[in-house]
Amino acid sequence: MNRQIKFCVRVHQGGYNYQALRRIWQDADRLGYHSASLYDLINVPTLECWTTLSALVAETQRLRVIPMVLANLYRPPALLANMAATLDVISGGRVELGIGAGGGRGDHLAAGYPFPSTAARVNMLEESVEIIKRLWTESGVDYEGRYYTLKGASCEPKPVQQPHPPVLIGGHGEKYLLRAAARYADICNIGSEMSLEEHQAKLKVLEEHCSRAERDVSEIEVSHNTRVLIAESESELKQIISHGASEAGTNISDYRASLSNAVVGTPDKCIEHIQTYIDAGISYFFLIFTNSAPTNALELFGREVMSHFTIPHQNPNV
Repeated sequence: MNRQIKFCVRVHQGGYNYQALRRIWQDADRLGYHSASLYDLINVPTLECWTTLSALVAETQRLRVIPMVLANLYRPPALLANMAATLDVISGGRVELGIGAGGGRGDHLAAGYPFPSTAARVNMLEESVEIIKRLWTESGVDYEGRYYTLKGASCEPKPVQQPHPPVLIGGHGEKYLLRAAARYADICNIGSEMSLEEHQAKLKVLEEHCSRAERDVSEIEVSHNTRVLIAESESELKQIISHGASEAGTNISDYRASLSNAVVGTPDKCIEHIQTYIDAGISYFFLIFTNSAPTNALELFGREVMSHFTIPHQNPNV
């Protein structure tokens, strides 16, 4: 199946005030990026994910929005279904729902949320996604699961997107999370900056889970997280890497080594790197711009790299 190649600007909002976030999102909107995302953080001095997404939707015209990813236990599934449906209506069909089992034990416990075993959290995630999709597409939902019970629950108005907004399940645990993705995900985000070999190994496990779930793996879009350091010249790139090493409190050699699977270089080098992952079946890239001037990097990547892979944006909402 031929897929559109898509690029998301992934922003850790902890480093920005709202005005700076708005500027980044509006730049991404103007430059034609497919989507932009925020982290779901709690017990951290930063803007709350869902509230900020809702505000930024009103500041953009066509950019799709995705939390990357929501911790399932922070919000009951019936509430989250209504939250996402409402934002899909307000945005004119621009929501993608990223959700995971939640991996931060300390954050959960500090905020008063339970933190059961990995198996239990993934089982709860599966029930949640099943409930959310049913609420988006059915009326008067009854559900009797191990963890959640609904009686005559509803979600109105329904989302704009048909049959429903895409659901991304994030995580690379082979026993549980990839099983959940095989059963319920429209998009699977396997992990951050994995090598091609690591990606292929995870995809093989995903295929095995899909086979057991009697689902065609081609129904699931595969995405990839990566840092991006882009520069117009090698001399500029050296300056960016030197600054990054200083910010990270390490030497340049170790910092370069940490970027071995990241998208690093001039536009031609970035295109070459991304193409190898596209050839391996990845079509959705979540980009974490580490340049000290992210707006300039967004502009350069959008003009010289993204344009190589994408067609002019058309709203696929309904």
